[in-house]
Amino acid sequence: MAETLNLFNLIGQEQTRKYWDSLLRSGRFGHAHILSGHSGVGKDAMALNIAASLNCKADTNKPCGACSACRQMQNFEHPSLHLLFALPRRSASQTDPFSGIKDGEMKLINEELAKKIKWSYYHLQVDGANDIRIAAIRKLRKDIYLAHDTGSTRVVIILRAHRMNVEAANALLKVLEEPPSGTVFLLTTEFPDRLPDTIRSRCSMHHIPDLSWMQIRDDLVEKKGTTAVQAEISARMAMGDLAAAHTFAEQDNTFWLDRIRATLNALAREDFVSVHKQTLLLKDKDLENDESRQQFLSLLILFFRDVALDINPEDTALWVTQVQQMQKLFPHCDSHGAIKAIERTKDALVRKVHLQLALTALFFELRKHLRGQAPQD
Repeated sequence: MAETLNLFNLIGQEQTRKYWDSLLRSGRFGHAHILSGHSGVGKDAMALNIAASLNCKADTNKPCGACSACRQMQNFEHPSLHLLFALPRRSASQTDPFSGIKDGEMKLINEELAKKIKWSYYHLQVDGANDIRIAAIRKLRKDIYLAHDTGSTRVVIILRAHRMNVEAANALLKVLEEPPSGTVFLLTTEFPDRLPDTIRSRCSMHHIPDLSWMQIRDDLVEKKGTTAVQAEISARMAMGDLAAAHTFAEQDNTFWLDRIRATLNALAREDFVSVHKQTLLLKDKDLENDESRQQFLSLLILFFRDVALDINPEDTALWVTQVQQMQKLFPHCDSHGAIKAIERTKDALVRKVHLQLALTALFFELRKHLRGQAPQD
């Protein structure tokens, strides 16, 4: 049954799990697959479940979770599992991705992997790990062409495969063109379009759909004991990313709700000083960082979505008074234009544009959208 394919605690994704279960049982399983989807939807968990199922020793209901192969897979210790991810660039070695990494850094990397083992949705956070280099693929190629247990299936999982640089992608292509027998490649990515066409053409494409905010809310309440209101705030703010929702749930979102109210009050005024103060608060390095600014902007998007949806008090416990007040004060508010402006700013901040200029431009554009005035190009 499909429910057995859940060794790594996938949330939702019932149809996707049934599809993979059927594919595995059919025996018509290709050697290379790309699992794509937004961050936090369960791509890594799905890939690990597939790896466990392919190597499970049980006769039926794979993965069983009880055999030695399943236990090894759960701890990333199975000899047939090859896990690749971005590492810091510490040396010019073309064959050893770990060359030059100091003991202290290696300890931190192992601690990050331990968190991933504990919860497959966890995003590895390794300082300086910006790309997957050719050394990782060359080492992989050396390892997978060695003799192995004929009763197992080698599974190569490349996390965030879009991080492969050009040299690494070209090296992987050669392996995909002449793969060793009994080997399956699973590439997970949020950005399949960033992978070379040559890689995509040799892989089967599989999209992992978004999680609903209700599924994420229920998971927060069940797994973390989060209150219903806090869980809703965190789930909706995460935009389908379960890992981000868990992070948000650990924070005091009432602080951010107060900041949203203060920002909206500033935008409702006509003076420049109010907007300038809000900009300075968001750019203050002692108060904010890149992650917290993104969190604030995500909340702002949620607010304008609720304005656009014309919510009723019984629909949500979030900022009902503020939404209704905004609808009354600004009946011609262009919420969709406001959301697009915020999304552009979120993307611009990731690209490290000038922070104060970007925020100031956003706030003045939002002021026009509140009044239903199309910003001038």
